[in-house]
Amino acid sequence: MIICPFCQTPHVDNTLFCDECGTYLQDEETRDTFPLEDDEPVFPPIPAHDPDTRDAPPASPSSVPSVVRLHVGNPPKDFEVHIIKTIYLGRLDPAANIYPEIDLTEENGLEHGVSRQHARLFIKNAQLYVEDLGSINGTLLNGHRLMAYLPEPIMSGDTLQLGRLPIQITIEH
Repeated sequence: MIICPFCQTPHVDNTLFCDECGTYLQDEETRDTFPLEDDEPVFPPIPAHDPDTRDAPPASPSSVPSVVRLHVGNPPKDFEVHIIKTIYLGRLDPAANIYPEIDLTEENGLEHGVSRQHARLFIKNAQLYVEDLGSINGTLLNGHRLMAYLPEPIMSGDTLQLGRLPIQITIEH
């Protein structure tokens, strides 16, 4: 017998979801993103932009990014995003109530090491930023691993890598 940890409804063994509240009833360990093997290939680093432009003062309001295009995988699938709020990238998991705006499940996100809540994009002071959300397999920006929860500015032409999944960024103003 399995008791739902959320609503306390009893269920027969091997039940996946609670009939009353929808909570996932199996071991949390079976839903995890598996770390990539150390010997798996990593995409070659792309040269970073001129450091002087990365540390430039905030842009004028007229140059706020209006559309961000994400070219995901190879061959690329394009996502067009209007960033009026924070955009989350990851994999859909209804059982855990995770619904990222950019769902990379169909781009073989699990196989590429993409976490459910992998990274987020947001605008601050007219600059687009990316932030790794403590993902298991990490996020790379132009070949350099990002520190978790430390936002980094993104420019048009940059390449993100979530786990092993490459994403080319194009920003339109």
